[in-house]
Amino acid sequence: MTAAILRSTAIAAILAVFADQTTAAAVALKCRSCPSRFAWENDQLTDAAIANSDASLFGFGSDVRAADLNVRADTPDLPACKAFPGDASWPSQSDWNLFNTTLDGALIQTVPLAASCYNNWPQHDAAACQDVISHWNDPHFHVNDPTSAMFPLYQGRTCMPTDDPSSSNCTLGGYAAYSVAVTKVSQIQLALNFARNTNVRLVVKNTGHDFGDKSIGAGALSVWTHNLKDIEFLADYKCKGFNGPAFRLGSGVETEDLYRAAEQNNVTVVGGECRTVGIAGGYIAGGGHSPLSSLVGMGADQVLSMEVVLPNGKFVTANKDSNPDLYWALRGGGGSTYGVVTSVTVRAYPQIPVTTMTFMFTTGADVTADTFFAGLGAYMSHFDAFTAAGAYGYFLVVGTGPGEFLFNMMPMWGNNMTKPQFVSLVTPFLDDLAGLGISLTPVITEYPSMYSAYTGTFPPENVGPTDSHAASRLFPKENFESAKRDETLSAVRHAIEGGGVLIGYNIRSAPNPSVDQANSVNPAWRKATGFFILAATWAPDATDDKIQQASETLTNDWMAKWRAVSPGAGSYMSEGDINEPDFQQSFYGEYYPRLYAMKQQYDPTGLFYAPTAVGSEDWYVTDQVPWIPTQNGRLCRKA
Repeated sequence: MTAAILRSTAIAAILAVFADQTTAAAVALKCRSCPSRFAWENDQLTDAAIANSDASLFGFGSDVRAADLNVRADTPDLPACKAFPGDASWPSQSDWNLFNTTLDGALIQTVPLAASCYNNWPQHDAAACQDVISHWNDPHFHVNDPTSAMFPLYQGRTCMPTDDPSSSNCTLGGYAAYSVAVTKVSQIQLALNFARNTNVRLVVKNTGHDFGDKSIGAGALSVWTHNLKDIEFLADYKCKGFNGPAFRLGSGVETEDLYRAAEQNNVTVVGGECRTVGIAGGYIAGGGHSPLSSLVGMGADQVLSMEVVLPNGKFVTANKDSNPDLYWALRGGGGSTYGVVTSVTVRAYPQIPVTTMTFMFTTGADVTADTFFAGLGAYMSHFDAFTAAGAYGYFLVVGTGPGEFLFNMMPMWGNNMTKPQFVSLVTPFLDDLAGLGISLTPVITEYPSMYSAYTGTFPPENVGPTDSHAASRLFPKENFESAKRDETLSAVRHAIEGGGVLIGYNIRSAPNPSVDQANSVNPAWRKATGFFILAATWAPDATDDKIQQASETLTNDWMAKWRAVSPGAGSYMSEGDINEPDFQQSFYGEYYPRLYAMKQQYDPTGLFYAPTAVGSEDWYVTDQVPWIPTQNGRLCRKA
C-alpha cells in the first residue's frame, strides 16, 4: 500500500468525521448552549471585597488599552528591580499574614523538597531524606510540590538530596519565597494584584516541565495551579461555530489524566508525550506537540475557548469572539506572559486504532559507524512520507563508546492504522536498513485506542538531571530531501560523535481544516517534519567551568551547525536552549513583533517574567554565571 493510499485511509476518513461536525456547526446558531465555567471560576474577586480589605495591596490594575498595540499603556515610573527579601520594600510580615487570611490560608512559605536532608533546616529528618532520595527522579514528586521544578540546574542546585546532612547549607536558591495553592479564581486575582501592587516578582507553576525553568524565581510569589484538576467531558459541545465532543480542563490537568478520561469516554484527544505535562499550562501556551500532531495538528490548535486572569487581575474569556487577540496569543505565544489560564476547552475526536513499532540497532562487527549513520539517513529519507500518512516517530541516538552508537525507536506510531496498513507503510524503510546490512527484529503491535497504545508503549519519564543541558531544532521537510539530507545528517553526526545525545521526533503539524490554526504557534512547526532535541552531558561532580564549557559547545558548536543547515527555521520554546541566540526568532518566528506589542499592552508594569518569554529581553537577573543562567538573583529592568 502506498503512502498516498495510506493518507486516504489514515487521515481522510477521520477528517471526514471532523468535516461533518464542522458543517453541522455552520448551520447552527453562532453561539448556542455554550457551557458555563467551573464552579470555582465563579468565585471571583470583586471591588466590594477589595473595599473591605486593603486596596493598596489587593486593588485591580488599570484596564487594558485596546486601541493601538504600538502605543504602550501609560504607567507611572516603575522601580528598577523587583522587591527582594531583606529589602525595605519587601512586604512586611503583617502584609503576608493579611494576604494569607484573604486567601483563606492558601499561602505556603517555601521549604525545598530536600530540606529534610540538611541540618540547617528544622525539617531535617533522616527517614524523610531517604524518601526524598528514592523519589527524586520521579517527576510526580516535583509536580506535587508547590515550588520544585524539573531541571535543578537553573534553580542553582542549592538544595539537592544528600546522604551527608552537614555537607553544605540548603538554601532557596531560585525557588520562590511563597506559593499560593490556588483552588479558585479569586485567589489567583488576589495573588496577581498583591504581587503587582507590592512589586514582588511573580511566577506561575503548573508542573515545572519547561527546559528553562520558567516556573521558578528567587524572591518570587508563585501561583501554583496544580490543584485545578477538574475534567468535564462535553459530548455535544455547541458553541462559537463548533459542534462536537470536547473537554473542559482545569489548568492542573496532566496528560495522563486527560488520556485516561478520553479512553473512558471513547474518544481521542491531543496531549503531550510525557505523562506529567500540564495540558492547559506551558504545553498549550508553547504550542504543544503530540503523538497525534502528524494527524490533526498541535495541542494549541485544538483549543475552543480559554479562561484567563489578566495581569491587572481581571478575569476574562478568550475565544474567537471574546478577546480574540488574547485567544491568538495564548495558543502558542508562550506561558507566563499574558495572564494565568484557569481552564481550557479543547475538542475531541473519534476513537482510533494505533499501531506501534519498536526496535533498536547498534554498531558492531557488521555495522560500522558509517553504516550506522547511513541507517539514520535512510530513516530521514522517509520522514515526509511517514508524517504525510499521519505517523509519528520518537527515537534516541547516542554514543555508547569510541566509534560505537545505538539507535532506539521508542516507538514509531501509526495513527488510525491497522497492523497490515502500518506494515505496508514501514516496509520500504525496513528494506532500506536490510540493504545496508542492518538487521533487526521490530516489534509491531496494534492497539484499539490511543490510550492503550500510549500506556503500552511509552516508557515513564524521569526528572531532568543535573548533569545535562539540552537544546532543540525544528527541521523543515526540505532538510530531509535528497539535496540537503546529507548536509543535515553530517551536522547531526558531528554532534553525536562529539558526545551529544539526540532525542528525535519524526513529526509534523498536520493541516486540519476542522480546527482554528490561525494562532501564534511558532511558524517553524508548520514546515517541520523533524524535531530534534540535543543534550550535552558532563560528570555528576563537574565544576562550573566544565558545565560552562559543555553548554557553550552545545550552543556555539553543535547547535550552530544545526542552525546553519536550517536557516530561518526555529526551535520549540518549551524544550529549547535557555542560551538560544536570537530566541525571539527561534521560538516565535515572524509573530514576535505582534506578541511583544501585546505584552506591552496587557502587562505594562511587567508583572509576568520568565526566561526566553516574550518581553524577557527587557529584564535581567543579577549575579549570573555565564552559560549557566539561574534564577537565583534579583530581577531588574534593563536601562
